[in-house]
Amino acid sequence: MTRPFHRPASLPGLLARYLLLTAALGILTAVLWWLGVSIFINSGLVLPAYSGERAALAATETLPPYTAKTFAEAPLDPLCRYVLFAAADSDEIIATNVSGRALQAALRCWHGEGSANPFAQTFSRRVTLADGSVCLLTYDFSMPYALPGLRWLPDFQLLGLLVLAAAELGLVVLTTRRTARRLRRESERLQAAADQIRAGALAGPPFPRGQIRELDAALQAMQTLREQLAASLEAQWTAEAARTEQIAALTHDLKTPLTVIAGNAELLAESELPAEAAGNAAAILRAADRAGDYLAALRAAAAAPNPNAEAFAPVDAAAFLGERAAVGRALAAPRKVAFTLENRLPAGCAFPAQAERLGRALDNMLDNAARFTPAGGQITLTAAQTEPGGAIAFTVRDTGPGFSPEALRKAGTLLFTSDAARGGHQGLGLTLARAVAAAHGGTLTLANTPQGASATITVAGQ
Repeated sequence: MTRPFHRPASLPGLLARYLLLTAALGILTAVLWWLGVSIFINSGLVLPAYSGERAALAATETLPPYTAKTFAEAPLDPLCRYVLFAAADSDEIIATNVSGRALQAALRCWHGEGSANPFAQTFSRRVTLADGSVCLLTYDFSMPYALPGLRWLPDFQLLGLLVLAAAELGLVVLTTRRTARRLRRESERLQAAADQIRAGALAGPPFPRGQIRELDAALQAMQTLREQLAASLEAQWTAEAARTEQIAALTHDLKTPLTVIAGNAELLAESELPAEAAGNAAAILRAADRAGDYLAALRAAAAAPNPNAEAFAPVDAAAFLGERAAVGRALAAPRKVAFTLENRLPAGCAFPAQAERLGRALDNMLDNAARFTPAGGQITLTAAQTEPGGAIAFTVRDTGPGFSPEALRKAGTLLFTSDAARGGHQGLGLTLARAVAAAHGGTLTLANTPQGASATITVAGQ
């Protein structure tokens, strides 16, 4: 059963709800805390915060008739903290029931100084006794324990405030985590959508709707982008299929008239013709042979295999180069061109590759070199690593006319025909070489050398 879609909330609304919820829970926590404190006070376990002040006020009414000698008989509340001085202008202490920090705080009050602790303000009252001695009464506005035997424990009011602070902090953490989880869920939806698009998963059900308006809008934009990408790729695939069919049909249609031209040229060449006509017939035959090569290349380009059709597998470098050397010698021998293999790879070297596609690319590069190297020239195939364990570079060098500047700029462009220096080649072999290099994580590089030209394919190493 599909869950009903609820109207998403706005991001400012979500943040406002978070703030309101946190504030409401904070107020509720403070109310519950106060109720708890009231329960402690009503049960008699803890005295109200004004108990110290009340005890001091009662002492100011009962102490004036007493003297320093009779002070010990005064009925003082246990909450009264006192320091008895000999006179109003004297620091001589006659009696006290405080020590340590409490005594230091009382002395500061006696000298009219402020409290050293801003979080624990000490209040005081002075009572002049019948003999001129002065009793300094000090107290804090705090909630003492009702039982004197418990007053050695940490201050109840301080403990209560710490509990309240911990509770408030805890609810802030909880509401923040709740809101953060919701935002994280929405961001994970966006991340999942981006990952699907990046992985090319353009089909399938629409992305789920978001629960936050702004992020939902981003999700819907990504869904639109996904659909547009899928439609664009579909259109490209359709156009590519149509182009392939057109090229295949065109090459098939051209094959028949080319066969007729070549056949008639052969018949003319076998006849007794004047020297000029015999030369023309031979030229027609040569052109027909070249046109046949171009048609074969066009058919190969139109039916280019899927780059992922052949799996990558470990390739023994020595055996692979031996096969290329055999092809190179077979291509070079009829044209009276020397061929040399330079294997600079370490013994036992192997690398992951699509052996058939990589071999076909190198064979096409060797064929190009043989085609444009004059008789008596040299073709060299070199294999070397850029660094130990790094990429492997296969370089084909020849002593032909080299590449024109335009050919160097358009290396690997399909059906490039304006390179007069290399005899007007069609660029099909280099197009295949560039695609193979890219599939192997490498590059195709063309360059001119002092002796001729070089073409290099690099592939990733081990």
